[in-house]
Amino acid sequence: MAVARRQDDNLPADLTRLIGRRAEMAEVKRLISASRLVTLVGTGGVGKTRLALHVARQVRGVFDGGVWLVSLADLADPELLAATVMSVMRSGGRVGTGTAELVEHIADQHVLLVLDNCEHLVDACAQFVGELLGRCRNVRILATSRESLRVAGEALFPVPPLSVPTSDATVDTRELGRYDAVTLFLDRASALNPGMSLSDDEHYAVATLCRRLDGLPLAIELAAVRSRVLSVKALLSREENRFQLLTKGSRTAPARHQTLRATVDYSYEFCSPAARKLWARMSVFAGGADMDAIKAVCTGNGLTTDDVHNALAELIDKSIVTFDGSRYHMLETIRGYGRERLREFGEERDTRLAHRDFIAGLAAEVAASWFGPDQQALLWETLTEQANIRAALDFCLHEPGMVRVGLRIARSLWAFWFGCGRHDEGRLWLDRLLAADPEPSPERVSALWVYAHLAITDGAAPLGLELLDECLKLAHQLGDRASIVRAIRIRGLAETFLGQVEKGIASIEEGIEERIGLERELPRVNPFLAAALLNLGLARLCARQLDRAVEALEESRRLCADAGEQMEQAWCLLFLGLAAVLDGRLSDAVELIKDGLRRKHALEDLHGIHAGIGFLAWAALEEGKNERAARLMGASRAVSAVQGAHMAGIRPLLRWDADYEAKAREILGESVFDALFDEGHGLDFDQAVKYALELRDEPDSSARVEEYLPLTPREREIAQLVTEGKTNKDIAAQLVIARRTVDTHVEHILAKLGFTSRTQVAALFASKN
Repeated sequence: MAVARRQDDNLPADLTRLIGRRAEMAEVKRLISASRLVTLVGTGGVGKTRLALHVARQVRGVFDGGVWLVSLADLADPELLAATVMSVMRSGGRVGTGTAELVEHIADQHVLLVLDNCEHLVDACAQFVGELLGRCRNVRILATSRESLRVAGEALFPVPPLSVPTSDATVDTRELGRYDAVTLFLDRASALNPGMSLSDDEHYAVATLCRRLDGLPLAIELAAVRSRVLSVKALLSREENRFQLLTKGSRTAPARHQTLRATVDYSYEFCSPAARKLWARMSVFAGGADMDAIKAVCTGNGLTTDDVHNALAELIDKSIVTFDGSRYHMLETIRGYGRERLREFGEERDTRLAHRDFIAGLAAEVAASWFGPDQQALLWETLTEQANIRAALDFCLHEPGMVRVGLRIARSLWAFWFGCGRHDEGRLWLDRLLAADPEPSPERVSALWVYAHLAITDGAAPLGLELLDECLKLAHQLGDRASIVRAIRIRGLAETFLGQVEKGIASIEEGIEERIGLERELPRVNPFLAAALLNLGLARLCARQLDRAVEALEESRRLCADAGEQMEQAWCLLFLGLAAVLDGRLSDAVELIKDGLRRKHALEDLHGIHAGIGFLAWAALEEGKNERAARLMGASRAVSAVQGAHMAGIRPLLRWDADYEAKAREILGESVFDALFDEGHGLDFDQAVKYALELRDEPDSSARVEEYLPLTPREREIAQLVTEGKTNKDIAAQLVIARRTVDTHVEHILAKLGFTSRTQVAALFASKN
């Protein structure tokens, strides 16, 4: 007899509103339409069940046999799986009922089964699902699990955490509603604290708290509960003790979701001993790690290389670790749990020592190989490991007897700090480490000249000279000739920066003579000779000894080019371009400066990018491109606001810059110059570089600046596309940005112009065109 078809379900009603997840719901629905088995995977507390239920409610009209939630969290016996499903479908399921009876009951009905929490019965679930799908052609299954079922035809959807601000520094309290994690906290906290009102500082604290809780819905909801007794700032200050803090969940929630620790404990219990050990050891990595790093730090003491490979695959399967194609990552909540376990295992110090040694090896490689064809790849690798470098240096700073190891690491990273524009961070670590170990040592000598060089090129030449005095005194005491030579040369650089150009030239030439003598004792060319010649070229340039400056810069460039080096060579190109500007060879100047700027952009060296844009501004003014010059001056100042002192505080360059700006103001007039300057200042980093390299169209200079509309460059770009009749979807596709971002820009355009429709925008821009 045919089974009567009816629509039915046992889906519970929502008790609170779902925050965000629009894109995720759309993708899961698409997967369900294409695949008969869709598994939502993710770490505990990320919101798999909530997402599955919401999707199930939206699609239940499609399934005439019903949509059925089967919660497996409390099921311990895999033999009862089919009977549990039968019982949920109100079909008299009884102990001993097998899959065959369930297949007979379902027959050809269109049914969606939501199998929730499969991870502890994953093998049984895989066998059950495989058999059911094979025998019931109209059944579809939406499963949630911390690991995949590994059934043929399975479509996986990793459930991500909610969106959070990416950086404390970029939080705008007016735009916090864009971040679902922040919206969730405010929604739940407001429900528990009627009349709650937060200041801007407290909104900032909410954003930071949500980011540090990894955007995990469970952790955020538990934090919202705590907001009844603790202020947001108090929650933030105690966030590092999150497992003790977040302990008061809903009494109706499953036990594993009533505290944050219970949720992570639940994942830990289903890991093998090797996976548990690897989880703990990987917790020393900050910012993730690649396979080589994991093997270097985590192998040994009970874990072979094969064990690491297998345990890592298990942790990925169980959603403890994620893999982005090159690096392995843990959420900070998962990592913090691992650190606790590492201490319990008694392995924390040994593992952190192994991590320190891995970073020390990377630093030594940078010191040995930065001057060569692999420079850019090596600096990019170092940039990728920046969070791990910080962790290793912090360990050296606070672990007894490790400060000099930290000094060796920090000084060996000289090319990274300098070449990638990380002067301020290099100075920070060297300052802390030198203060922690004031006793004379070879490590202190080399650290002092590295610190001095970073300080000088970051606009703090007086501090650099103080450091060099100590460095020279100590280097003579220890007989460190190489450091003496470098300190003399760097002293000349400081003198040049301070405007004592002739004195600076003499010091640098003295250093070069000593350097050449030292070269004869070395087995290979030392890269610091190229640096010394670069410094000499800059000093002669500041003295307007143009021919002699070009001579030194060309020799430095040749040494760099022969070695395949880019960082110093880019500076040579920038200063050769500046020499050409001062010499009136404007076509050569623009070509040289652009070449240097492209190389600095590839290295993300903000100091070099700032100088390159500034030099191009001077060249543009000499060419009579006055509007372009003003915009470039604004863009250069915007970059310097991020990277440090304008023109690195080099006094001759600052004087020239002031002269060029005064000339531009005189030509354009104050108001026109200011408007163009502000326009350049408003360009973001990539837009500024593209404009400087003339990779984007020159703005129309025929319009008077007084007529410029009160819109940002991006808003003007979008307004123009609106004028062309494009929809927000079309604009998002063309500009490769999110549709929601376009929606926000259009709203801002209408508000700024006082308009109520896109037609008004189109009419205005059409008339201006």
